[in-house]
Amino acid sequence: MRSVDVVVPCYRYAHFLETCLATILSQRDVAVRALIVDDCSPDNTPEISARLAASDSRVAYIRNEPNRGLIGTMNRGLEWATADYALFLSADDALTPGALARAVDVLESHPEASMAYGLARVLNGDGKPDDVADVPTASYTLLQGAEFIEASCVLGNPAPAPTAVIRTKLIKQTGGYL
Repeated sequence: MRSVDVVVPCYRYAHFLETCLATILSQRDVAVRALIVDDCSPDNTPEISARLAASDSRVAYIRNEPNRGLIGTMNRGLEWATADYALFLSADDALTPGALARAVDVLESHPEASMAYGLARVLNGDGKPDDVADVPTASYTLLQGAEFIEASCVLGNPAPAPTAVIRTKLIKQTGGYL
């Protein structure tokens, strides 16, 4: 089965963790693991993360001491990732049903592609995702490197971070995030 490792950086977002992890663990057609990387949060992130990790073998938890900031936290998670694909999903983000399978389908159909991304899902006022139906297939457009850079310059970053599924070996080859 195709595999995706999801790194969940968390700082003061304990109240979002259960929803975030539920959307990760409910993904279809991929083997998924999740790592919560607590960036020395002063809230109850350690307790909630430990409970989530104890309740599902696909969830792991580590805590930074001291605070490393977002880039350091993401790179620590990248060290853990071993799956073919990786996603960095902040604790206050959620995945739509089937999002990882759709992204992996595109990447496997196009081995020249480095990442696949989609539209971001916005949480409602109470921090819960609105119900969104699973879409078995979706249309997509392939952008070459220069086209992606041009789109980024004109539109801003077209790849919302919580939707960017990347080839793990490629991000590791680049040395991670700077």
